Amino acid sequence: MLEFFALLFACPNNGFSLQIFKKYIEIELQLGNIDRCRKLYEKYLDWSPENCYAWTKYAELERSLCETERARAIYELAIAQPALDMPELLWKVADLGL
Repeated sequence: MLEFFALLFACPNNGFSLQIFKKYIEIELQLGNIDRCRKLYEKYLDWSPENCYAWTKYAELERSLCETERARAIYELAIAQPALDMPELLWKVADLGL
């Protein structure tokens, strides 16, 4: 797994690299590897902290597992980022009262 991340991080932050992260997370989720999904989301967000889609999907994963406090903490970390690509995604959730 470390080799995968080394190769991925060497790639520019572009749509192709984002698709790799999304697909890898999807596969791990289908396999029921929740801890691995969490680790992948953490790496994804270390690599692309401005990505509101990733923050939202990570929080949605936690909500689907009834981990409301984890989801709330993820949203709080997201809105604390200095730059976000689509902050309106996060504010929609804030309006719902999570």
